[in-house]
Amino acid sequence: MWESEVQNWEKELPKFHSYRKEFERISHLRNILGLLHWDMEVTLPNAGQTERGEQIGLLSGMTHDAFAGESFRALIEEAIEENAGSELPGKEARTREMEILTKDRNRAATLPTQWVEKFSRIASRSHSVWIEARRKNESDLFLPVLSDLIELVFQKTDYLGYETEPYDCLLEEYEPGATAASLEILFEDLRKSLVPLVAKAKDFPPPFRGAFPESSQLPFNLKLPELLGLPKDCFRLDSSAHPFSTSIGTFDKRITTRYDETDPLSSVFSVLHETGHALYEAGISSIPGAYSPLKDSASLGIHESQSRLWENQIGRSREFWEAVYPSFLASVGLSEKELPLQKLYSFVNRAKPSLIRVEADQITYNLHIILRFHLERAMFKKELSLKDLSHSWNTGMKELLNVDVPDDSRGYLQDVHWSGGAFGYFPTYTLGNIYGAQLYASFLSKHPEFPSDLKAGKTSTLLDWLRKSVHSKGKRWKAEEIIEQATGEKPNAKFLVEYLSAKINEQE
Repeated sequence: MWESEVQNWEKELPKFHSYRKEFERISHLRNILGLLHWDMEVTLPNAGQTERGEQIGLLSGMTHDAFAGESFRALIEEAIEENAGSELPGKEARTREMEILTKDRNRAATLPTQWVEKFSRIASRSHSVWIEARRKNESDLFLPVLSDLIELVFQKTDYLGYETEPYDCLLEEYEPGATAASLEILFEDLRKSLVPLVAKAKDFPPPFRGAFPESSQLPFNLKLPELLGLPKDCFRLDSSAHPFSTSIGTFDKRITTRYDETDPLSSVFSVLHETGHALYEAGISSIPGAYSPLKDSASLGIHESQSRLWENQIGRSREFWEAVYPSFLASVGLSEKELPLQKLYSFVNRAKPSLIRVEADQITYNLHIILRFHLERAMFKKELSLKDLSHSWNTGMKELLNVDVPDDSRGYLQDVHWSGGAFGYFPTYTLGNIYGAQLYASFLSKHPEFPSDLKAGKTSTLLDWLRKSVHSKGKRWKAEEIIEQATGEKPNAKFLVEYLSAKINEQE
């Protein structure tokens, strides 16, 4: 039970009501911050970057003070005491809410406001520097600000504390319960399964020639969120240096992609991926009741499971392309003869080691993540200095993917994450692949008719199942619990390996 039959919160649980109203105010502050970040990446003039960093730093400090401050702590403690003595329906859910909130608030309270403001300012400045460094292929522009960020993140791990190594503290922020040691074992086992698949996989030449301007790609991309189930009046699609999705409010989901005029599929898969994130946020937003800490994602791994499932299990299926084939042909101005469906399907399921993570096929993608995991862990064990980062990246790409990196723009500068200090995020992509494959296998076992529905352009059965099995759980359960409840098994990589193996066998 999410919201109990309590009819008048203010009268029957006044302390709990007061806490909830303050949490609503904090949630609005966080959403305003999200809007400032979205604007910074999508529409802000370059000359406004420095002042925007100051704005974000100020508002980050205000939001932090509101959440971590003593007045909010007092409201929480009063609500806990009131709930303990209450016999009103929904007590168990309220107790869980208080447990999660207390943990999150106490964690935040260990970070000084001055640190939060400084980190936010530098991360904002770092983003614009990263864009310039990537565009100019001048890593020396980015390294000084990256060094500042890493120093601040080390301070963060000291404030928050850790048992074994600093990287565990960073993983906890994105995937509660994950540790570097446990991921090392999981990723090594997965690597051993993936390497033979990569060796067996076939590459297929690009099925396009010529230029496909953004204006011709956009109409098709705008149809995709609606096809997957995102209401037209609840989202907008824009372009940015790095694709992302953010939730500004209950009915305001922002999606971005980036365009390659030589490859119209690049933007398509980014839109599918980011729409998966937006659908999850929309599902969480639709949970009945007022603002609550439980109306949040269980983990970034669960979040990525939703984006990667729609991107890969759906977006790379034959049935999906049969459904959108006529519309896609129209967008690229090609005939069935010029671009046969089988040729298109083979290309979207090709497997070839490549430079760019977001453009990687679904088999080699996880090797990109494993590299980033190893580099991040080494940096926070102080085994890798920034002056050696480029070399270590390039060496790792050669060892894992047998790819030579020609420049830093297509090397360690390619991703936005480090420019925002998001160390520990990357592993959640592969965890998302593992969770997503397991969820989809379970869904198909219950709905074997779905491929036929998908071929007809109908996705509602899957979205409804995900709403019930994943989205509606919010943060009330841990990621591992959500997967086990939905599939009957604890999370494991066998479903991902089986799915990828089936894709390779299709090519034979």
